[in-house]
Amino acid sequence: MKKVSIIVNKLTLVAFIILLTGFSGGKIRKFEFRFHMHDIQSFVPSYQMAIWLETPDSSYVKTLYLSEYLSYGGYNEPEICYEWSSKAKWDEVTKEEFDAVTAATPSVGDVELKLQCPATILPEGKYLIFVEVHLAEEYNELYSCELEITGKKRMNELNVKYIPGKYPKKTEGDLLTGALVFSK
Repeated sequence: MKKVSIIVNKLTLVAFIILLTGFSGGKIRKFEFRFHMHDIQSFVPSYQMAIWLETPDSSYVKTLYLSEYLSYGGYNEPEICYEWSSKAKWDEVTKEEFDAVTAATPSVGDVELKLQCPATILPEGKYLIFVEVHLAEEYNELYSCELEITGKKRMNELNVKYIPGKYPKKTEGDLLTGALVFSK
């Protein structure tokens, strides 16, 4: 009877340790992206999009979001979201990562994307965050900002860069406006 009690106590202790480490090790970093995606009339953009993180020295960290066409092979077309595809090595990702970040291409209008990443991959510190949107041919818009992960909610505005330059057929302005990222 004493052996059974010792075994039960040990199992209870093991279960308690697993429970505690499961909760503390399962911390999640949360991101919310808000922007308005415009309906461009001067041409038909592809709207393919990638969102990822890098360290301040430009080392790739993790893809947070990828539109379906890009994830299923569009990453092999060098003109579509080239900045992301040149760093991400998407053909090497696991099925779990593929499923976690792949989603439908956002619709025209106000967009709110809620994304997350395990804290084990993203410890507190400074990062660069990028949103790359494909327009047409080799033209992309790259929205970015510096981001500091502290555990407290922060808001940052994303700034646009045109790659390789502004698309000559686009007369309406940027594809995204009001691009913000909230992080915690």
